[in-house]
Amino acid sequence: MILSGRWVIPVSSSPLDHGAVAIEDSRILEVGPLETVSTHHPGHQLKQFPRAALLPGLVNTHSHLELTVLRGYLEGLNFWQWLRALTRAKYEILTQDDIAASALLGAIEAVRAGITTVADPMDIGASLDAILTTGLRGVLYQEVFSPKPAEADEALEKLKDKIRRLESRLSNWPDGAHFPAKHLDHGLSRLADRRTRVTLGVSPHALYTVSAPLFRQTIAFARDRNYPVCIHVAESEAETQLVEQGSGPMMESLRRRGVDWTPLGSSPVAYLHDLGALGKETLLAHCIRLKSSDYEILSQQGVSVAHCPKSNVRLRHGFMDLRSMREHHIPTGLGTDSVAANNSMDLFEEMRLALGNPCWMKDELTGLTAEDALRMATLGGAEALGFSNRIGSLEPGKQADIIAVDLAQPHHLPVFSPVDALVFSARASDVVFSMADGEVLFEDSQERSWIAPALLHSIERAQEKLQDARSPA
Repeated sequence: MILSGRWVIPVSSSPLDHGAVAIEDSRILEVGPLETVSTHHPGHQLKQFPRAALLPGLVNTHSHLELTVLRGYLEGLNFWQWLRALTRAKYEILTQDDIAASALLGAIEAVRAGITTVADPMDIGASLDAILTTGLRGVLYQEVFSPKPAEADEALEKLKDKIRRLESRLSNWPDGAHFPAKHLDHGLSRLADRRTRVTLGVSPHALYTVSAPLFRQTIAFARDRNYPVCIHVAESEAETQLVEQGSGPMMESLRRRGVDWTPLGSSPVAYLHDLGALGKETLLAHCIRLKSSDYEILSQQGVSVAHCPKSNVRLRHGFMDLRSMREHHIPTGLGTDSVAANNSMDLFEEMRLALGNPCWMKDELTGLTAEDALRMATLGGAEALGFSNRIGSLEPGKQADIIAVDLAQPHHLPVFSPVDALVFSARASDVVFSMADGEVLFEDSQERSWIAPALLHSIERAQEKLQDARSPA
């Protein structure tokens, strides 16, 4: 197959006018002018996007697909209230079937938004079926929780059991798949061997939900099995208060649960470093509240970072110091976080917010360009996940993860620079084509919805439960 576009944006090299990408099975053969590529690969089917830009599939370095059904449910809460309400919804209101439907809805939204790779911490494992069903590429981190040191051994054994079950489900898929074909329309249920697109990992959730012994044991387990690791850290003022002073709402919650905590007087990142929890396999989400010494730690340990600008703003946490990240050469990708915090899985919005702090909050530019922002959403995200040799740019030999974005809509015209148009005016809804590993996941049509009646019914049922749970008796 040959894909041609008004522009081809390889990311690793300059944009091409009237370019093309030749694909054989799951890999890119050639990128260049349409006439040249067509001559080199006669007989290949030509698929044309005369008004669109072709670019690498977007890489979402931090999502929570299982929480999609909580979109709009947690508005108006401070962070600690938000966490508690989210936890109650997950464990007291929603069932596993509800969360499975939620994860599938999130995966559909991701594909429709031009995201072809997600890095997704998950609790019940529903994201596994969701990304296999939709065809996404994913790093799926099994979460582990327990702030009580005495429970560390038990929590670790539960984690190992969950990982064993995930590995079994993955190796046997699609046998036992949670979602029948009736959940999806427009050919998305077409089965292929998508298992090679899935990487399993672990996520000791955060330092306020995981004890020091459990952190050490989980990291040792991950390194023994060569699993990637994801940790939420340096996100909120409450977390900083807990670690540095032993005060604040997180400290009060731990006391109520009978958990002892001795303030360390160090930053959250320094705490993780002292635990031996940081390494080249580690992806840290958020990293807003960092000291100057923290950047040195991250750089020296080879840690990568997921930057979630919109979520950070909406939860009133603040802004990452991207300039310092770049100065210390810390691999940094863009993430949406969960739509429970963000409300949409739109990496084009994240690119715009990453370019500079909103003027109504703090008028300081990060010094990034549009090219830098687009790179963070593609090759930068691939680097943060350790996938840059496979995805993130359009280059011969790489996997054919490719999207097309329509740049002929009124909010784009005229287009003087396709990169500027993508970063400053594009929306998730402008994506008209998505491919992963050479498999077409989405093609635009007049019918904009992908949601089959069975899935829609499941989402509506979960919504009713959530609404009833917060209504006055």
